[in-house]
Amino acid sequence: MKGKHSIVVRNRRVQFALELERNITVIRGDSATGKTTMLGMLRDYEELGAQSGVTVQCDKPCRTLTSRDWESQLSRMKDSIVFVDEGNAFVSSRAFAQAICGSSNYYVLITRESLYQLPYSVEAVLELRTTTRREKCTYNKAYPYYGTLEHAASEMDRSDRILTEDSNSGYQMFSKIAEQYHVRCEAANGKSNIFACLEERSNDKTLVIADGAAFGAEMEKIYRFLKLHPSQVMLYLPESFEWLILKSGIVHNAKLADILERPEEYIDSAKYFSWEQFFTELLIQLTSERDYMRYGKQSLAPFYLQAENIRKVISAMERD
Repeated sequence: MKGKHSIVVRNRRVQFALELERNITVIRGDSATGKTTMLGMLRDYEELGAQSGVTVQCDKPCRTLTSRDWESQLSRMKDSIVFVDEGNAFVSSRAFAQAICGSSNYYVLITRESLYQLPYSVEAVLELRTTTRREKCTYNKAYPYYGTLEHAASEMDRSDRILTEDSNSGYQMFSKIAEQYHVRCEAANGKSNIFACLEERSNDKTLVIADGAAFGAEMEKIYRFLKLHPSQVMLYLPESFEWLILKSGIVHNAKLADILERPEEYIDSAKYFSWEQFFTELLIQLTSERDYMRYGKQSLAPFYLQAENIRKVISAMERD
């Protein structure tokens, strides 16, 4: 499945609206925020149709997945939007992650847990909020759970250090950028280590740079840390390092501007488990015919570290 899909679920008393553009969306929130009610309405509509008193507006079938024989159920769901309730323990399992990898479905996972087996985006973590009440009906809409994160890339000169997700190509680029701002650049050696690196030196003013497209599971504890140390931690979470290179203008292609503007129209959930995978493959393809700029994830070609290209990356970070 590709594209952006709007869903409206309604009965006489309540309405829920959400918009999906990625293969995995996580809905979080405390009790009594409508998550269970929405799932119940979808389940009633799936079983009884119009007789349930529920209407569902969407250009794709909306299905619910229960714990009873979930693998068999899932094997029969194609090109659908699949909702899974937080009461289903399998959602955090490796078996579930393997089952939905390469799927033609989009998934809406209702849970208060961080799902470390799944590569979901920070931007795909949503919460339901009541917008209005009129004519005896309550209207709810899904909004980003983490709100609008403060733009931090332009604050590099106020940092003590830049902390990157890994020690590969991205680290090489950000190390060069750090030199220009006279700050240290350190690698966490994996996104799961970023929180520990922050705790270890909580007095340092740190700019964290990580791939936002697959950072959703790590974000909860980082967000709590940010609230405790609001002046010490800044976040810059582009889709991925490869996305940043493409955004910078270093690489040229006739379709690139449209791809970056509407990535959901190009990224097929059956082929790419996360947007990071798509942008990596795209950058590799676009640079494969020129030896001097051929991109590799493990090591960055010297071409990218030329002063002009570093300036382009910095400019892209500040615009993002």
